[in-house]
Amino acid sequence: MRVLISNDDGIYSRNLHLLYAALRRAGHDVRAVAPSEQHSGAGCCLTVHDPILTRQVRLTLEGGERFEGTAVSGTPADCVILALRGLMPDFRPDIVISGINFGPNAGQDVFFSGTVGAAIQAAMYGLPSLAVSHCSHDGASEAHADLAVRLAAALDWEHLPRHRVYNLNLPDCPAEEIRGLKVCRHSTDWACLDSYERRFSPAGREYFWMKDPFQHFLLEDEGTDKSWLHQGWATLSPLNIDLNDEAAAKKLNENSLWEAVRP
Repeated sequence: MRVLISNDDGIYSRNLHLLYAALRRAGHDVRAVAPSEQHSGAGCCLTVHDPILTRQVRLTLEGGERFEGTAVSGTPADCVILALRGLMPDFRPDIVISGINFGPNAGQDVFFSGTVGAAIQAAMYGLPSLAVSHCSHDGASEAHADLAVRLAAALDWEHLPRHRVYNLNLPDCPAEEIRGLKVCRHSTDWACLDSYERRFSPAGREYFWMKDPFQHFLLEDEGTDKSWLHQGWATLSPLNIDLNDEAAAKKLNENSLWEAVRP
């Protein structure tokens, strides 16, 4: 397969390098286009008022493998759009894989995650799109990367619905101890991200710093990605990027709103 990879942790992320090396070992033609800096929490943000700079990055990885990629000064979404729309005119990927993210992207994370945001751009172009995250913030292993690559190759992309993000999360345990794979919905237990510490700069200016941004992941929501991950299962959640709510639209049309507000 021809594979484009990106992430939100940046071009120097060890997890990105593990994925790159695993794809190369499996015989795939891989290109890496990733942010030059950390962009966790960027979601689908785009750079619209500043130039986007690019530069080539060549590294020697652990074990002696070579890594080549393009660093982009913009967001994860910028990276995928640039890669598909001119950065590599002679390379049309068969699949886009975003990750491997440090930490989970389960539940409400799918709305904030730059990893998922990059995958959404590929889904918008109708390309097979896989977002991969590992629940440990200490980093994935070579075995985790190999597992993600095998799953990407095993999915029947030709017959799966397009314009979807297939969101894969791997639990925080050695790859050989993962209990199996659960295809499940993402949690909609909307915990509030409201833990901020109030501080003051040396000049006396007030500012706030988010505390424990991953506390919501610890909440149980039975039958969802978060719950299965806590129990040692890998999870795969198909995410539809069509946000239309047909039932709500029907209800609104039944209420003759225009008659109530028309001048």
